[in-house]
Amino acid sequence: MTVRALFDDALRAAKAWHMALPALNQFCPWPERLIYQERLPHLLPATTLMQSAPGQESDQSAPLLSALQALAPYLGWRHTYTVDEGGQHFLDTFGWFELAGPTGHFITDETRITVGYWGPSLRYERHQHVAEELYTVVSGEAQFMSDGEPDEILRAEGTRFHASNQPHALQTLASPLLVLVFWRGDGLCDPPAMSPS
Repeated sequence: MTVRALFDDALRAAKAWHMALPALNQFCPWPERLIYQERLPHLLPATTLMQSAPGQESDQSAPLLSALQALAPYLGWRHTYTVDEGGQHFLDTFGWFELAGPTGHFITDETRITVGYWGPSLRYERHQHVAEELYTVVSGEAQFMSDGEPDEILRAEGTRFHASNQPHALQTLASPLLVLVFWRGDGLCDPPAMSPS
């Protein structure tokens, strides 16, 4: 299979996931126009971890997980934070990429679709962003925390909404976490920022 075919396969799996989860249907429509943009891969330690230890998937999320694992070596993996902000262990076991969006592998200004991976026993500290966000868990589990909302442990097929500029955090448990995340509204290109204490 060619690299482009792997990208198309992952995009189809993500669209099927979008169609299967009512919370995603209600959050945003699937983008009408997606333009493939060839980009050089950029690998991180999380690339290999996501392939070898993604956490427990569900029957419904298994096709998406499989497609993302096959695509992992060809993606532009990123870090948003510095060592001072997150610590070296965090950077060694965390990574994300933009599948579709203003700077993604598929270009669109309708939404931003990213994938994030966190290793086990890892805390993602309170942060926020202008865009509204919906997390969907593909595999693994974590405790999700949002200002003004009760904490919640989510596993495959679980979803969590974050309003614009609502501080939120997560803590993985004994398992890692793999999520497909959708953003909508203003600030699609803006990075998240750590929230004030």
